[in-house]
Amino acid sequence: MLRELFRIPTPFGEFPVFGYGAMVLLGVLFGVFLLKLGARRRGLDEERVTDLPVSLVLFGLLGGRTWYCIQFRHEVFADGDWTAVFRLWEGGLVLYGAIAGGLLGFVWLQRREQYGNTRDLLDLIAPALAIGIAFGRLGCFLNGCCWGEVCPPTYPFAVSFPPGSPPALAFGDGIGASPPLHPTQIYSTIQGVLLCGLLWWVGGRWGHRPGRTFALFLGLYSIGRSVIESIRADHGVLAGELTVSQQASLVAAAVGIWLWMGAPEREKGTPAGSEKV
Repeated sequence: MLRELFRIPTPFGEFPVFGYGAMVLLGVLFGVFLLKLGARRRGLDEERVTDLPVSLVLFGLLGGRTWYCIQFRHEVFADGDWTAVFRLWEGGLVLYGAIAGGLLGFVWLQRREQYGNTRDLLDLIAPALAIGIAFGRLGCFLNGCCWGEVCPPTYPFAVSFPPGSPPALAFGDGIGASPPLHPTQIYSTIQGVLLCGLLWWVGGRWGHRPGRTFALFLGLYSIGRSVIESIRADHGVLAGELTVSQQASLVAAAVGIWLWMGAPEREKGTPAGSEKV
């Protein structure tokens, strides 16, 4: 855990650089890089396509923060301070909210600008989104949020968070370190990296069935997220009930199946992204 990485001296005082925000920024930069490479590989206008990320990130942040403030409203507004809504540097984004917000933004921009074939564009976004998730969860680890359940001290991946951290406060008085916990944030980071590599690989081979790369992302991410969610301990879950994110995973998986089954067969010789669908 390392909430604050360093401070930058300015004429107005020292400016703190937080681990969570830095990882989100790195995720965006790597995502844009992959988007440009993917557009070049498919013969699309990479400069035009990369106009999308800034808008999608903004929509994603808005969606992720909105979902968080609704789902965890009692914690966010516990002291009656409404400015807490804007403290993104402290963490507080729900990933499914960010995905939903980004997709809504994508639909709006696509209708307005017609960047190309919608399914091709979703396929381009898939690996970029996966690597963004990987960095974002690494930011969660540095921030000390989204922790897992208690695990045996001998478990090779067990992590104890320092005194005063959110997990230490959740499992005790915060004076001592937390008990050994599953590093669910790191599990999610590994999932994101593996998904990114797989999606990039299949994206270069499935161009004749546009939409299937993004469908694969939704299907595999929803499965992995549901499994990881089952060992998270940062929010209360009633025994035998699905968490909000697990319910969202069911919706994501259903959309993935729909996209997979409906992926059209592109005629040979038809350039990727040429259809305005």
